[in-house]
Amino acid sequence: MTMTSPLAAHGGTRVLNLQPPHYKWPAVTPDLDEAVRAQLHRSLSDRDSSGVIGEFESAFARFVGTPYAVSFASGTAAIHAMSRIAGLQPGDAILAPAYTFFATASPFAHDGIEVRFADADHYGNVTAATLAEKLTSAVRAVIVTHMWGNPCPMDEIVEFCRAHGLLLLEDCSHAHFATSRGRRVGTFGDMAVFSTNQKAITTGEGGVLVTSNDRYREMALLYGHYNKRCLKEIDPAAEYYPYAFTGMGLKHRITTLGAAIGVHQLDHATDTERRRRAILARYTAALAENPVIAPAVVPEAEGEHGLYVLGLRFNPENASVSRDEFVALCQAEGASEVDVPGSTRDISSEPLFARRDPFAPWTPTTPSFTGMPGVTGFADTFVKLPLWGYEGDEPFVAGYLDALAKVSAAVAR
Repeated sequence: MTMTSPLAAHGGTRVLNLQPPHYKWPAVTPDLDEAVRAQLHRSLSDRDSSGVIGEFESAFARFVGTPYAVSFASGTAAIHAMSRIAGLQPGDAILAPAYTFFATASPFAHDGIEVRFADADHYGNVTAATLAEKLTSAVRAVIVTHMWGNPCPMDEIVEFCRAHGLLLLEDCSHAHFATSRGRRVGTFGDMAVFSTNQKAITTGEGGVLVTSNDRYREMALLYGHYNKRCLKEIDPAAEYYPYAFTGMGLKHRITTLGAAIGVHQLDHATDTERRRRAILARYTAALAENPVIAPAVVPEAEGEHGLYVLGLRFNPENASVSRDEFVALCQAEGASEVDVPGSTRDISSEPLFARRDPFAPWTPTTPSFTGMPGVTGFADTFVKLPLWGYEGDEPFVAGYLDALAKVSAAVAR
């Protein structure tokens, strides 16, 4: 690759001079604005599923391809409900990815469940092999995250869980449009959770638990929606029906305005997927011969990308600068959304995960570090940027490609 002009960081002209923000989601179109305004006048608080909350859940279940969906105020709240529904308690352990956003695992630690962290593969995901390395007799369940939209190798993970009698839980927060070998993520496990906080399908803030098990659906209501809805929807013969009036002591119901945004998002999901897949394909083709930066996307034979963000893999052996210097050079060119994740990283040494008693004093203890070479190899080379996918995004899509090409040409060995 040859440099065509000096880098902006070295006195050259910036590739992009576009006003921020360079990415904003959801795209606030006139029809989305009208949908929120209409809900404002329809209802600000639904006490059951007869209104927009029920409409959102039904639409989300159809979107994923599961019989049931229960909405929550956040993905974290939904994962906490999933933990309680699974029956995990102190003394039990769950296998989880070491490389993930902390909310994949923090609700379990909150309740005193031991979280045993597994290493990552070339895409930041756990595999059956990395999970097996951490298996003990205390392990009752596995939770996987389809990191940055790349599906985990689910066939082998399903077989691993069956062989060891483990519940399988999925965190699909990054992977709304992902499939693993032709099957939609979120349908492999006993339960799955999708965050809808600024994700490819968003409600602004929120989360959804999906399952094919009606018992799990009813119990999810007890941890999020209680009272009128539970009295109406839970089987009176169920042993937990006496809790329908009070629920299990918490309320994590999504807002009606959030649900209205979600319904609108799902109505336009086909267009969102089409646009984002086209941008993903464009970047994949444009960067195919780039020796410095390449898409970190699973091969088509393994599955379809979930379209949350575009993940890139920096190749340090082919560059005269470090990964962080490369990112800084791109940002100096005006591509401010080229980014290294901060909140998503190796969480295995966080003090929360050393706690076993949820009522113990908050005196931090650092867990023993066992080393995660796969996580380190992935995290130290990972870069991300938006996939956009809305009208008016072309200057950003093209401009960021130009910035990546310019910086890559300048630093390539």
